[in-house]
This record gives sequence, C-alpha cells and structure tokens, in this order.
Amino acid sequence: MDGVKGCSMRGLSIRVACLAVAVVAVAAVIYLAWSQSFQEEAVRGKALTEARTLNVEMQAVWDYIDDSQPLINVNDDGSYSFKGVYCSVAGKAIAKRFTRDSEGYVIRYVREDPRSSTDVPDEFEAEALARFEEGVATEHYAVSDMDGQPVFRYASQLVLKRNCLQCHGEPAGEPDVTGFLKEGMSEGDLAGCVSMVIPLGSYEAEARTELAASLAFFFCLATAIVLVVAFALRRWVARPLEAANAQLQNESEEKSNFLAIMSHELRTPLSSIIAFTDIWERSQRVKDPDEQKLVQEIKENSVVLLGMVNNTIDVARLEAGRFEVQCDEVDLVDVLNAVFAVAEPLAIKQGIVLGKSVDPDIPIMRSDWEALRKIVMNLVSNALKFTERGGSVAVSARLANTDEGGGGEACVLIEVADTGCGIDPDDRARIFSRFTQASATASGRGGSGLGLFLVKNLVERLGGSIEMESVPGEGSVFTAVVPVVCPEECGEQGGER
Repeated sequence: MDGVKGCSMRGLSIRVACLAVAVVAVAAVIYLAWSQSFQEEAVRGKALTEARTLNVEMQAVWDYIDDSQPLINVNDDGSYSFKGVYCSVAGKAIAKRFTRDSEGYVIRYVREDPRSSTDVPDEFEAEALARFEEGVATEHYAVSDMDGQPVFRYASQLVLKRNCLQCHGEPAGEPDVTGFLKEGMSEGDLAGCVSMVIPLGSYEAEARTELAASLAFFFCLATAIVLVVAFALRRWVARPLEAANAQLQNESEEKSNFLAIMSHELRTPLSSIIAFTDIWERSQRVKDPDEQKLVQEIKENSVVLLGMVNNTIDVARLEAGRFEVQCDEVDLVDVLNAVFAVAEPLAIKQGIVLGKSVDPDIPIMRSDWEALRKIVMNLVSNALKFTERGGSVAVSARLANTDEGGGGEACVLIEVADTGCGIDPDDRARIFSRFTQASATASGRGGSGLGLFLVKNLVERLGGSIEMESVPGEGSVFTAVVPVVCPEECGEQGGER
C-alpha cells in the first residue's frame, strides 16, 4: 500500500512539475515575443533620438554660416567681396567629412531640382520631400536595409530663410553670386531636406545583450518561483494529502472489517429467521390464523431487511473495489424463477399481479448468475414498492437484435414494467444515485435508496447498460441490456462475493 501511495505521490509531483514547466515555457515565449518587440521599438527610438540630435547640430552649423555671411563677405573697408563660403557649401562640406570619418553614417542634402548631381534624392528621400511639400510632416524616418545591413533612415525638411533669397529668390532666371540661376523662391518655401543614414548594428547588439540578460533574469526568477511553489506544495499540500490518504486507508480497512461483521452478524441471523419460518410453515400441526399471520409478517419483513442488508454490503464492496463478478454458464429462466420465489409472496400480499415471459430463443448465457439475480430482484422489488394494490408488474426477457443491443453483439433485454405512480421528470436524473428515492412508495415501505444504484453498477460490470422510461401516474419501465457473453475481463475475475 505504501508503494502504491508513493507512486501516486510521485505521479502527482511529476504532473505538477510538467505543468510548471509548461507554464514557464509559455510565459517565456510570451515574454520573449514582448521583449523582442519592446527592444525593436527601443532601438528605433534611440536611433530617432540620435538622428534628431544630429539634425539640430547640422542646422546649427547651417544657421551659423548663414548668420556669418556679412562678416565673411564684407571687407574691412566696407566693400562687398563674395568669398565662396555660404551655408549650403559649409553644410555639405561638414556632412561629407562626417560621413567620411564615421563608420556607416551618411549625411547629405537633397532637393527636387538639384544644382548638383550629388543632391539627387533616392526613393526614400523623394517620398520624404513629397510629404514635406504636402505639409503633412516635417520629418520622415524608417528602418530599412542598406548593403545587407539594417539602418535607420531619417530626413528633415529645410525651409528657405531670408538670407537664402540672394541665391534662390527673385527674379527667377537671374544668375546668383555663385553663378547658378535663381529659382524665384520665397521665404518659407521648401528648400530640400537633410538626409541621414544611421547604422543599427551597435544598437541591435546592445538590444540582444539586454534581451539575453532579461531572459536570464526571467528564467532565474521563474526557477525560484517554481522551487518555492514546489516546496509549498510539498509542505502544505502533499504532506497533508499523504496524511489524509493514510487516514482514508485506515478508515477503508475499518470499513472492510465492519462489512465482514455485518455479513456474519446480520445476514446469518436473518437467514436463520427466514429458515425457521419456512420450517414452521412446513410443519403439519394445525396453525392458529393469528399466529400464522404473525409468522408470515416476520418472514416477509426479514426478507425485506435481508435484501436491504445485502444491498448495503454489495454497494460498499463495489466502492471498495472488492465486489468482482464471476462469469459462468447461466440459464436466465433459473434466475427469474429464483427471483419470483421471493417476489411472488410479496406481490400476492400487496394485491399486485406479477407476471413473467421469457423468449425461448435466449441461449445459455455466459454471465454472473448472482449478479443477474440481484439486478432482476432489485428491479422487481422497486416496481412492487411503487405499484398500488390492483396494479401489475410484468417481467420479460428477450433476445435483442443487433440494432437494439448495439455493438454488433447479441444481448438480452430484461424488462420490468409496472403500473405504479411513475417517476417525476425532476427525479429521473438522480434515481440511479445512492440513497435516493423518487417519492414515497405506494406500499408505504421505505428503502435504503441503494437498489437502482446497485443495479446500474452491476449491469455496467456485466458490460451492459440500464434504460428507463416513465409516465407520471401511469407507470415505469426499466430495461437492463446485458450481453449474452460478458466481457472477457469479467470471465477472468475472481474474488470474494
């Protein structure tokens, strides 16, 4: 028993461990997906912040050169002399040097009608210029690949300022100081955009490191939680369950011992009482009518009580796993005759017509004789209890065809029909439960409420099923479907009865 208990607890521990591992695995997958998405957004956010910072720096250079034009192009004597240094040239020169000296970074200036071939926009930059022209945005960015490496593309609009008009303003077509033709633009017009390429390799490497650290922390935390939960389950759940299981085992053993006492101390005296009343009835002496009536009452009540005791013991054995069927050759006619030998006197006393009919085609069955007797006896006893005086109880048995029996095997349908009070629809779902009765019996006798529960379990042990139809006020029909040949496992069983 201890070995079985140990195996059971180990099995429970393994199931709990598997459940914990599954939960941690699912949580890890969800956490990984969330972390990866979060890291991608974080990388994009860092790159955008860097791009905006570089843009401010480049705009500051542009504005500084623009503001310094009077100092650059005006001589000490006050005469104007263009030196060839202006915001566009300075901005592009600084961008070119930054691109040359940095690893993977690119900064350049582009516009729709460039004065230089180096300022021609690519697809991303053309999309940015179109959005700036429409006025829907002042910056444009995206993550893409360049030469097989992930990069962050950023573009920010450039607008024409007052000092820019001397090169790009009115009149259109007139050469400016640099020799290019003016475009006739106005202050605030879109002059182009600054375009940046920021490599994401270092950011992604940092993100992977952070993700690995986060996962390591997650698994350490999950492992700690699992260990704490396992300890708690062992300390506060498994051990109390083991103690409760041991107590239940002790109670089961005490229950088995009590059943042995019940079997000997109750069934034996009751059987003796019934035997003595039979001897008294067969005696040849003249019997006083009152005396005969009293002895008959003793016998009938002893039979009823013996049936209740037998049902109680059988149900207890079923629940304890000690009731085992023994299959052998059975003549169903003999089973019904044994039932009627007990039930007919009760039916006569109650004024109920008890009849039977057996299909002659039923072969010798391979089943459990005693289990069949208990099934029929309980069904008949139940029918007699719920049938009023003047009613009838009919017991029939017939060989079922394949459709009726189901499963393609020959079955016997044992049907017990009565004209009693019937069963209320609310009671039908529970009548096969223990200690349950649908209503008060017509005869006024109570019962243990175990008969139909025992019937259902015995029929299922024989490989069959029990069916019920009832009309309140008209009667009930119980049909036990039993295979002609009981399942193979029944034939191999043995044990106490």
